[in-house]
Amino acid sequence: MKRCPRCDKSYPDTETFCETDGTALIAAGPAFAAGTGRPTLAMTEANEVPIECPVCGGKSQPGELICNFCGARLREEPAAAPFTPPPPSSTSRIASPSRAQPASSAQFTGRMQPGEVEGESGRSPLTVAAYLLAAIVALGGGAWLALHLSSRKAEQPVALASPAASASPAAAAAGPSVSLASAIGVQVTGFSASAPERNQEAAHKFFEDHKGTLSETYARALSSDSTLKDGMILRLKVLPSGIVDGASVRTSTNPNPSLDADVVKEVSAWNYPPFSGSAVEIDYPVIFNNDPASKDAIESALSTKLASLSPTEGPEYGSTPAPPPVAGAPAPGAIAPPVAAVEPPPPAMEAPAPRHRPHREVARTRPPTTETLQLRVKQVLASNPKLRRADCYTSGGTVTIFGKVFDANDKVLAERAVRQVSGVTNVIDSLSTDEGDWARRQDQVAQQLASAGLDKVTVKIIGHDAYLNGSVKNDADKQRAVSITQSAAPVQVRTNLITVEPGRVFGF
Repeated sequence: MKRCPRCDKSYPDTETFCETDGTALIAAGPAFAAGTGRPTLAMTEANEVPIECPVCGGKSQPGELICNFCGARLREEPAAAPFTPPPPSSTSRIASPSRAQPASSAQFTGRMQPGEVEGESGRSPLTVAAYLLAAIVALGGGAWLALHLSSRKAEQPVALASPAASASPAAAAAGPSVSLASAIGVQVTGFSASAPERNQEAAHKFFEDHKGTLSETYARALSSDSTLKDGMILRLKVLPSGIVDGASVRTSTNPNPSLDADVVKEVSAWNYPPFSGSAVEIDYPVIFNNDPASKDAIESALSTKLASLSPTEGPEYGSTPAPPPVAGAPAPGAIAPPVAAVEPPPPAMEAPAPRHRPHREVARTRPPTTETLQLRVKQVLASNPKLRRADCYTSGGTVTIFGKVFDANDKVLAERAVRQVSGVTNVIDSLSTDEGDWARRQDQVAQQLASAGLDKVTVKIIGHDAYLNGSVKNDADKQRAVSITQSAAPVQVRTNLITVEPGRVFGF
């Protein structure tokens, strides 16, 4: 036990100072009577002599260790073992507040308590270097984290927009399109095929810049046949001046003479950049498609036909190049220079020459022009009123006829008339009939009426006129049948013979 020499208050051995007056506690020795609470006579006599402070000379009560006037130590205590501070480390030396000693302890003892903070002078250079290194690492890590987060934020809009930017073929907008096949590359042949002005890349770029005219041509073809899809190998012969000297369709997946002729006509008007090389031939694999889902099937069919195509095989459709200009003749469209009038020579005095001189008449007669096979076939078709909408093109002795006639009988008539032309060895019939177009439109309207629940309504289409018949439940369905018919096909309802079923005027 310990006690306070001033107020005589008892404390456990773990305490050092009195809680009431701050006096240092002393051990309760044998002279202290246990249980009496009063000091013995020997203790009282020993402590009656006041203690004088060696510093300021102040008098203190017996048993006090610290001077109340200047705080100096009044008597010497047994020498305590010196406090050895722990070696410096990178960890914090600040003790928790719950374990810190009172401030008066430092004043009274004159020593640093174990829980107090060391001064800056106690740190070694190695410790300071460790602190600096840790700070640099922390700053670097923070900078890297900031850059990483900013890059993630910058990439987020792109990630959100990427599904719409890379639209799948199924999500692509349906409509007529003209493009190059992805599985078949553009081919350029000739001595100047590697020139920058005529190589594969230049030919591909030129097509992409000028395919708008082909899109318009395809759109016009779809107006008469909405199911038209085709893949073709289009060959162009390009001169050094950039002029297309000849164009042809080598092969196609759906031979359509009308579309082939229009396409060849459009590309023949293209003008490539001129250069100082030689002429080249360019093969374009062109896909005409109005349904993105079927593009791969068209490309596959075109690849199959191209693989079976012989190098010496003639084109399915070819344009006839213009005849070379006659030497000395003016260019087409040019104005001929005025011819100076030549005075006739004066009449000779000799006897007149005989009137009839056969050899001179033969010399003045021009040789007859040679008609091509294509021209002769066209003349035969134009001479028959039933075949005036038909046309043709030739490849050697093979004649392909296309266009429209009224019915199947007229198709037979056209083929028979063409075979009778001299020089024709084979006839390819690509004619379409008016009745076929009417039947196709009639099927479209019938399907739309059935889908709308009007399965008892029948339709007959002749030309652009539609004739309705059958029965419906009420007048509203009768009018609805007319609207569906005129919206499903380019026709006008001329006669509506639909009747309302008896007893169902109000639809029940």
